Amino acid sequence: MVGICCQATTHPPAMTTVVEVFYDFRSPYAYFASHRLRGDAIVRRGYDWRWCPVSIDVLLNLQAGREPWAAYVDPLPGPKRAHLIADVRRLAAYHRLPLRAPRPLRPNPIPALCLARLLDDRERQGFSFAVFDALWQEQQDISTPEVLRACLARAGAGTDLLDAAFDDAARADLAEVTRQAYARGVFGVPSFVAGDEVFFGSDRLDLLLWKIES
Repeated sequence: MVGICCQATTHPPAMTTVVEVFYDFRSPYAYFASHRLRGDAIVRRGYDWRWCPVSIDVLLNLQAGREPWAAYVDPLPGPKRAHLIADVRRLAAYHRLPLRAPRPLRPNPIPALCLARLLDDRERQGFSFAVFDALWQEQQDISTPEVLRACLARAGAGTDLLDAAFDDAARADLAEVTRQAYARGVFGVPSFVAGDEVFFGSDRLDLLLWKIES
């Protein structure tokens, strides 16, 4: 099953299980999930992971009944945000992953998400891994053409689509595919969709694997 939000440019062999991965680079939990999905233990399972960039800001606005690009409103009360910060630090230690506070503190992931949408499946995955690491390990500003160009190089992708990622059309496309994902039940990131079932959160990856392997 291939969802509207992440149309494939390649087709897996028959009987290969397809899992759509909905993500936004600004989510530290999506960063953790990206590293788990690079690991041999999951790669060896042979599933077809389809990387589907969406905007968490648009998802939050849709949930609140606002326009997709309405001004950001922090959805977390103080105690929950404090817990989130502590939880992210614990998870980084648990997964033994480097984690540094992003710069700027609230980064703008939109150009990177738009660029990921423009790439083909293979390039999108490698590019997304590079952007996650640039943001959460190297404290780079992923909204700049220079950083995105370097991430493209890491993924072995050309730079011919870089300028298009900053166009209004790419931004509108990102809002639309996010709206479509929300209509399918995706309300946060990372979310994994297999068939008609949505598994939300990096900690649901094991539950997803159990479900499709049972």
